[in-house]
Amino acid sequence: MRRRSVDASRAARLRSQAVDRRLGPGARSEARRQQDRRGGAPWHFWLVVVMAVVYLGWRAVEGVVWLVEWIV
Repeated sequence: MRRRSVDASRAARLRSQAVDRRLGPGARSEARRQQDRRGGAPWHFWLVVVMAVVYLGWRAVEGVVWLVEWIV
């Protein structure tokens, strides 16, 4: 199991070096700055957040309905 994580980190390092050779050493930091300007979080993160809010909102409505039926 340990071997696989070492291979993955080595592969990531080699990819990083290949990108630096191809685009130049400052390209990665420029891409990171552009991502930071965009807000940082990818779109699918915000999709999960919205779906969680919708789900919890619906569960809250169900809870209120259950509470009202239980009291009455």
